[in-house]
Amino acid sequence: MAATGTKKKKKKIKPIAKPYLKGPVFCGLTVQRALKLLCYPLIFMLIHLFIGPVFSFEGSLILRVVMNTLIIVFCIGLMYASGQNTGYADITIAEIMYTHTQEGKPVTDAERERCFHPLRGALTAALSYLPILILAVMYALTAVRQTLTLTALPGWVSGYSYQKEFAAPLQYYMTSDPLTVQQALRIVMRLLIYPYVNLVGARSTDAVLLIDRLAPLTLSLPYIGYAVGYLRGRYSRAMVHGSVAAARRKRGKKVRKPAPRKRKVPEELV
Repeated sequence: MAATGTKKKKKKIKPIAKPYLKGPVFCGLTVQRALKLLCYPLIFMLIHLFIGPVFSFEGSLILRVVMNTLIIVFCIGLMYASGQNTGYADITIAEIMYTHTQEGKPVTDAERERCFHPLRGALTAALSYLPILILAVMYALTAVRQTLTLTALPGWVSGYSYQKEFAAPLQYYMTSDPLTVQQALRIVMRLLIYPYVNLVGARSTDAVLLIDRLAPLTLSLPYIGYAVGYLRGRYSRAMVHGSVAAARRKRGKKVRKPAPRKRKVPEELV
């Protein structure tokens, strides 16, 4: 008989969903969580600021795509994990509050607000994404194709600025425009979508323009991850109940299993 045939197949743990007390979809806690989620774009901007230029990899397309895809997946996964932990905590409290209602114990409004609701994760993500969405739409509508700009002149050229024949041309190079709101918006949004720009390559102006116009879609992916993770928290809780039930059944089988009979040793005749 083959070795694989002798191995017993492990039984899959079945999730067990227990009843819970459903909380409100919108409450003060939802707004608080939405405000806390606004910290994640700031974290992503810092990550992209320090890591983004390193992962440009203009000489290797495969390496550039792989590394920047990992950054994108990491950002989405970070918010997914946050949503899953929040959903798990809410469903745990909701199950406890349901038990209290069955036992006739009072449930306060604050306790009910902390209970799980299937749509709360999506609403929290939507409220948090709303200001980002407004900025992203403004940026996408005003995005233009990148063009080369004048760079700073070396220091030795400044000596010619005092000569009449060179003063006028050099003055054109030395003028600098003040920072506008559109330019500030572009800096912020570029930091948020830096990995997507690296995917297509900063030198490809048409592709970068497309990434700029798709900013409202790409920036929504981490928030979608949070909403999905929040729902996944209920499944994680059900898997915990399933694991506990499986462990109890396994322990019960061991207790009910009869002990092996001892063989009687015949007495020696004297």
